Amino acid sequence: MSDQRSLDCAIVRGGTSKGVFVRESELPAADRDAVVLSLFGSPDPRQIDGLGGATSTTSKLMVVGPAVEGVDADVSYTFGQVAVDKPVIDWSGNCGNLTSAIGAFAVDEGLVNVPADADAVELRLHNTNTDAHIDQRVPLADGSAATEGDFEIHGVPGSGARVDTTFLDPEGSLTDGLFPLGGPTIERTIDGRTLELTVLDVTTPIAFVRATDLGLTATETPDDIDTNPDLLDELEAIRAFICAELGFVDDPADAATESPGYPKLVFVAPPADYETSDGRTVAAEEIDLLARYMAMGKLHPVYAVTGVACTSAAARLPGTVVADVADVDDGETVTLGHPRGAMSATPTVRTDPPAVDSVTVYRTQRRLMDGTGYY
Repeated sequence: MSDQRSLDCAIVRGGTSKGVFVRESELPAADRDAVVLSLFGSPDPRQIDGLGGATSTTSKLMVVGPAVEGVDADVSYTFGQVAVDKPVIDWSGNCGNLTSAIGAFAVDEGLVNVPADADAVELRLHNTNTDAHIDQRVPLADGSAATEGDFEIHGVPGSGARVDTTFLDPEGSLTDGLFPLGGPTIERTIDGRTLELTVLDVTTPIAFVRATDLGLTATETPDDIDTNPDLLDELEAIRAFICAELGFVDDPADAATESPGYPKLVFVAPPADYETSDGRTVAAEEIDLLARYMAMGKLHPVYAVTGVACTSAAARLPGTVVADVADVDDGETVTLGHPRGAMSATPTVRTDPPAVDSVTVYRTQRRLMDGTGYY
């Protein structure tokens, strides 16, 4: 192995995503993008020469270390969305699913102190991409992060130990505020068609549009969307237009390469019975709305944690496109239907004036392997 360089790393599932976790001290300070692309095997549709999983939900990096100096947190971490077929790493946002595994990784790597005989530890996380603070409750077993439990999430087989993650002050993660383009709704004419949208930034910026305005139902599976190149181009044109208006790129034509991960595009519809991509039936009364989430030019096979955080907040904010289609009750938790089932989040929302104080999501995590990665 003398002609290769190496680093210690782990492959970890967090929620319905999977990624490579590396301690901050392991990743070289110079040429980080080149190191990461080599480690993942990008660009290549199969990532055959690296650790990447060849999909947007399995080609992710978390760099974890002690809290940045001057930051009130136990751990700081940085997320990188590694493109599969392009030599691009998007460092601009966060991944909520993998965030659910940050505390467990920190515990098992000895980055935080764990009280003796404790059954859980409460940690304050700091995401460097968005300068966000996150409170996380990590269940423990014999001083290590617990994985066994009875909490189930759709999109992951079996059950696991529940990790509660609360995003604090989540407004304006990458923009100037809650409704960065005004709102709660705006109208824009894109490629000759006028659409009503809500552009909301809660843990991540998302452009929401009604599924019916796109000729869709929000019951679609990845096979329905990802095999239709004309539809993918149409959806990316909407996202790219908003991307430029938010100032992430100068020209919408550059959005796919310069800001492929942000903003996201989500299309929503009222609750309805539907069949999941793995053949199960979700009843309308189990959910408050239907939602489908575009990620890196494809339909997300499940749903992002930051996505459900933003969507749940939107459902509780009067006047948004999401609130218009959602059938929410008087409780705090919002449940959406995605391609693999249902997913819930609990936003703390004020309506006059509109504000979101926090959002809590519920996931599981598991370390799958650790060892030496070569680049």
